[in-house]
Parts: sequence; C-alpha cells; structure tokens
Amino acid sequence: MLGSSRVQAMTLLIVMIAASFSGCLSRDSSTEFDCTEQEYWHEISEEIPYPGLNCDSGPSKTLAMTIFVYRDNDGIEWLINETSIDTGVELINSVYNPFGINFVLDEIIWIDEAFPDIHDNSDDENTDDEKPENINNSTDTGIDFGDQVQVSQLGDEFKEHYNPSNVNIVMQSTGWGQYSMFPWYSREYYISTVRASSFATSPVPSHELGHFLGLYHTHQFHEDPESSSDLSRATTWTDNWVIPNEECFRTGDFICETPYDCYIWCEEVINCTANAYESDRPDQEPSEFENCTEEQHNPSRINLMSRYGDRSEITLDQGARARYFIQFMTENERDGNQLILVE
Repeated sequence: MLGSSRVQAMTLLIVMIAASFSGCLSRDSSTEFDCTEQEYWHEISEEIPYPGLNCDSGPSKTLAMTIFVYRDNDGIEWLINETSIDTGVELINSVYNPFGINFVLDEIIWIDEAFPDIHDNSDDENTDDEKPENINNSTDTGIDFGDQVQVSQLGDEFKEHYNPSNVNIVMQSTGWGQYSMFPWYSREYYISTVRASSFATSPVPSHELGHFLGLYHTHQFHEDPESSSDLSRATTWTDNWVIPNEECFRTGDFICETPYDCYIWCEEVINCTANAYESDRPDQEPSEFENCTEEQHNPSRINLMSRYGDRSEITLDQGARARYFIQFMTENERDGNQLILVE
C-alpha cells in the first residue's frame, strides 16, 4: 500500500498546531520582528559567521516532511500512527520554532512491508552514499552506536517516494542506531532515521534533524580544545562561509555558546575523568584519574546536540547555524536534492 499526500487543509492544520504548541510562530504579515529576513537569514561576516546572531527574532521559514512508515519486524502492525507522528512534529517544532525554523508534515508514505530486522543480514555492499564517514550515528543512550539500516534495505518503494525537495524521515523499529546525513555531503539520499516507538516523546528526532541542519555533536573535534586545525573541514563544502574572527567559531563544533566537551575521552585529552557524570553515562568505568573540575570540563547536560541525559535545547548560535544550512540546502542542488521551502 503506497502513501498519499496530505491535503492542503491538513497541512494548514498542522502548521497551526505547531505554532500553538511553541508559542513562537503565530505570525502574520503585521507581526513585527527584531530583524529583517536579510539580517536573520542571510547576512554573515567575520564577526557574525552565521546569520542573525545579533537578532532576538526574525521571519520564520517552513520545511516540509516526508515520513516513511513500515510495518513491524513481523509485518503485522504499523510502526507508528498519525496521531503520534503529529505529536512528534510538535515536539520537534518546540525546539526549532524559537529560531525561525518550522516543520510541517507533507506526506506519510505507508510501506506495506516489514521493517528490516536488526538481525537480518544483507549481502548488499555499501554504496558511496552509505559510507560510514558520511553519516552521523546516535542512539537513545548515546553510548552504543548501533547498526545502520542501508538504503538498499529500505526497498524500492522508499526510493520511488523519496522526495528530494523535502526532509525525509524513516521510522524504524528498535535495535537500529538512529542517524542523520550532514548537509554538506553530496549524496543521492538524505535521510534521518528515528525509532518510531519514541518519536512522540524523545528529543532524539530533534537531535538527528540537528545533524541534517548542519549541527555537530558538542564533543565533535574534541581532541585539542585549542586547535583550529579542523577549520578546513568546515569550509570544504562551500565558498560562502567566512573565516570567523572568534576562535570558538573555528574549533570543536564551530559554536561559541557550547562549552568544550570531551565526553568519554577526557582522560586522553585533558588528563581527568568525567566520572562525575556517571548518572548521564551509566557505562563509565572506574578510573585512576581525578574527576574533572568544572574549570576543566563543564559541558552542557541539556544541549540537544550533546550525548547526555536531558538534551533538549539549542543555543542562539546553533539556531543561526541551522538557518545558514537551510539557506545552503535551498540554494544548492546536489545529486538531484534541493530543499524547497513551504510558502
């Protein structure tokens, strides 16, 4: 059974629900913003490498979602229903609406096949757009990377209904590691995979969409907190990113507002242990090193792009970076993919 597009009235209803949930996007033509669209979405400089860093608010832009729903591993029940999908979209918007980013559900593709079982073995070799370095894994606990479902395992109907102008989300069964594709890789399929069982209750879908919008983990490039040697990785995908004046925009996750985070590698990098965070990391082993002091290591436990327990918020800098990559994805065609915003 193939999926079908939501009628326009349903899309409008979801926009209204999302706006009501967040309290941030009940805007019309008479709404006054702190910044114009140019200031909030486009203007960048060496002092402000992402748009709108000096803004409290600005016009919002809307991205449409195509969501793929399979049956469970036994091929019986659908992995998720429409009500839970709508609730999950509201939860995602509660994170991104305050930064001018809104998601609406365009269509649900109901694929009448069992989702691949985690124990199923595939004889298919990875294609170029399934290489591990081109994806970013996350599990609910943030500890076990898990296995990645391959595009070849999603079947022909997925490929037939994949929408290169939308945000494509695959609802998956438990066991698989959740992940999302960074926007600067050229690839045939940009997908985010999330567990259907927790889509309506978990921050993980928002986390994965953060990767789709260009956000690194807070512990990215943690090896040397003083080094700017990873700057080349931030500029190889575009000629438009300026070289920022501030060092914090040139290292780590390229975000100034997120504190340095060495996560599970603190002993190797800064010679102390993050055992103090064992409530966030139940796998932490006893260590001969002293616990890190707050001066040495004080990562945000609530940042959406961390791997700690209560991740649920993004910073002004992260919201601005996400807006930057939405512009990048709408202005650049890559392997047939180019986002089209909802008017």
